[in-house]
Amino acid sequence: MPWGYGNPTQWGCIMTVDHEELWQKLNDANQIWAEPQFLLPDVCKITGATPKALEHFLDPKRGLVHLMGEWVNPGTGKRRRFTGKQVLMIAAAYTMNRVGFPQRWSIDLTEMVGRRVFARGHGIVQNSGMTILTYPMKNGDWAVVPIYNETSEEPRLPNAVQVLDVDRLIDETHRQLMAIVAGEEVPDFSIPDLEPEPNPFSPKANFTKAWEKDEAGNWLLVGLTLEETQEFMKLRGMRLKGDDLEYFDVHFNDRNPARAIELDQQHELVRLRACGLFASDDND
Repeated sequence: MPWGYGNPTQWGCIMTVDHEELWQKLNDANQIWAEPQFLLPDVCKITGATPKALEHFLDPKRGLVHLMGEWVNPGTGKRRRFTGKQVLMIAAAYTMNRVGFPQRWSIDLTEMVGRRVFARGHGIVQNSGMTILTYPMKNGDWAVVPIYNETSEEPRLPNAVQVLDVDRLIDETHRQLMAIVAGEEVPDFSIPDLEPEPNPFSPKANFTKAWEKDEAGNWLLVGLTLEETQEFMKLRGMRLKGDDLEYFDVHFNDRNPARAIELDQQHELVRLRACGLFASDDND
């Protein structure tokens, strides 16, 4: 039998094949979480933290996380080792820290995540879809509120909170730890940064069909020359940044509302004709 459980037949029961298979799965899962077999580079790979940052975070004097076991702080000249549960707790702290959760409040959050993985590994989970909500309170502390799919009473929360999908973090960390043990490539669950949506009035989007290029490749507002386009944009507090459009405050001395309206009407007339809204000059 795997470590830690002894022979179940000693308890006066004989396990069926299905029970033995379930037992084996529970033991295999728990060994990942409970065996001190992961080194600092493994923790860095999963959390994305540097060794120096981790050493700072794990300093017992700072009290940022409770990691029990002499293998975590073995003394000078010995390599630190971590259980999978400890790696998960560190990963939870760093995941939340990236979205603004202060490291100094990590203990409550990481302990809650640690209890969750223990309960899952021992088959004593009563609720599914664990999520932790956090937010700063008036007294300077941070609230740490767990909710589940089965939570029936909606918690009283401020309009803005931080959210940690605990069960997803556990599943992803488990896959990464399994890959390390197997000597395989560690899966990357990071989410690529979103590309900002282009300004709908910019040449990049051109939703309003307001832009066209001249022979030299310059963007022009339809119906205006290059010089008129540059004049109009300056009057309206607009400038091109590549193919996108950004705005700035127009200095009082540069304002000329009458000229801005004149250029706008000239541009809009041509644009609306191009969109088929005006059929001919008779509609001026």
